[in-house]
Order: sequence, then structure tokens, then C-alpha cells
Amino acid sequence: MMTPENPFPLSGYHGPDYFCDRKQETDALIRNITNGVNTTLLSLRRMGKTGLLFHVMETLIRQKKAQCIYLDAYTTQNLRAFTNALASAALKAFPEKKPFGKILLEWIKAMRPVISFDPVTGSPEIELDFKQPEQFEHTLSGLFAMLEKQDKRVVVIIDEFQQISNFPEKNMEARLRSLIQHLKQTRFIFAEVISTSFLICLTM
Repeated sequence: MMTPENPFPLSGYHGPDYFCDRKQETDALIRNITNGVNTTLLSLRRMGKTGLLFHVMETLIRQKKAQCIYLDAYTTQNLRAFTNALASAALKAFPEKKPFGKILLEWIKAMRPVISFDPVTGSPEIELDFKQPEQFEHTLSGLFAMLEKQDKRVVVIIDEFQQISNFPEKNMEARLRSLIQHLKQTRFIFAEVISTSFLICLTM
């Protein structure tokens, strides 16, 4: 990671050496993950929510407590886009050179997706094209089942989670939560924008 010229960078996450404050929130989120509890993080916009999430991810990975998948749901407009984005984020977290990454890629390939690569980051981008919306929900269920087979805890962080309330599919939040409520090895952090300050809630 390049060292920023400005000793006080105002945007982006530049590593633990440039991250200050939010210790209480960081400790609370990591404690919930360690104790097997899903969490909802509610925050005003422009309060450093995403930086906090990246700091938690970096800390969990550095301490070898979990493998993390990060998804920014802000640009997804429906279940199809959300499923494709989450599959792409999973492949980014588990690259093909790793044993589980190879298994995950083969599982995704079985659904005959279009796989492209971001020209800037080189990260894989998945495009599944099912005719029935239920197939995307089934794919999410299968992806979570794959993550459950990991011998290490997996943390799925969904930023801008409030976006799913705008999906044309009905009751998406309830449908998604029904898919994850019985998972034992995979934990979630749902980050949403609200009109009050930081608030961390337990989500069973």
C-alpha cells in the first residue's frame, strides 16, 4: 500500500497507521464476529463508516481471525446485480491460486457465467444470466453453503445495505436474512445509512 503524501488523508482507507479513533466501534464489531454474532452498523453518510469497515477487515485478516468479503451494494439495482456483485466479491477474496478459490471458481463456472476482469484492478467480475429470479436466490444460498465449508471463519460485509429496499423484488431484506439465519461459520456485518449518528446493533 502506498504511503499518502498527506499525513492526514481525508478519504479512503490507508491502513492502520493512518486510521484514528473509532476504537470502541472497532472493538465492538470484532468482538461480535469473534462471538459469532451478526451486526448491523447504522451511520450518517460521510461519517467514516466505510473506512471503519475496511479497518475491521484489515484487523481481522492481520490477526488471522477471519477471511473477509466486502460488497458495496450501492450500485446494485436488483437481486441479479446483487448476486453477481457478491459472487465477484467472493472470488476477489478467494483468488483462484488458493485451494478454496479454485473450488469456488469451478462452482461458479458450472452456472456458465460471463467472467471478465476489471482493467484497473484485475479483479474478476461475474455476470450470471438466469431467466427466473428464484435462480439468483438459489445461487446466493449455494454461495453461503460454500462459505460454510471453509475451515476458517468468513465475514461478509455488505456496505450500503439499505439499497436492497429499493430492489423490485419484494421483501429482499427478509429473504436474505432467511438465507443466513442458520449459518454457523459465516458471519455478517450490514452497514446502512440513517439520519442519526453511529449505532451498532446485534442482528440474530
